[in-house]
Amino acid sequence: MTGYAVVLASGELERVQAVSMISSIAASSDTPVQVFVTMNGLSAFEKDRVESGDFQVAGPAGEAMLQGGGDEVPLFTEQLERAKGIGPLEVYACEMIMDLMDTDLDDYVDIFDDTLGVAGFLNRASDKQVLFV
Repeated sequence: MTGYAVVLASGELERVQAVSMISSIAASSDTPVQVFVTMNGLSAFEKDRVESGDFQVAGPAGEAMLQGGGDEVPLFTEQLERAKGIGPLEVYACEMIMDLMDTDLDDYVDIFDDTLGVAGFLNRASDKQVLFV
């Protein structure tokens, strides 16, 4: 195994935040990480949603993150951006979902390296441990 390939299919703040933390720590340890954001996961990265803080939460941990205002834990977008500057981390948006939603990368925060289809992502992930969130 030469790193991790993380499939983020959920838009729940707790899951998105967990992916950013796991990916950031791995990348800062010089472990290659590729994050593929698909399905409802893409909604968490919409510019309007990030600016307004209107995130889907699943329970008390998510509520605490929203109420903390980033004092204890930086928002996933900031965490991923920092990690990209430290270690080998790439973040990709799913082309199929973007086509279905009639969106492009300009509709999302500037965190994505590019767009990929599932086949392209699986090709890049062939030597990595795949995690599905």
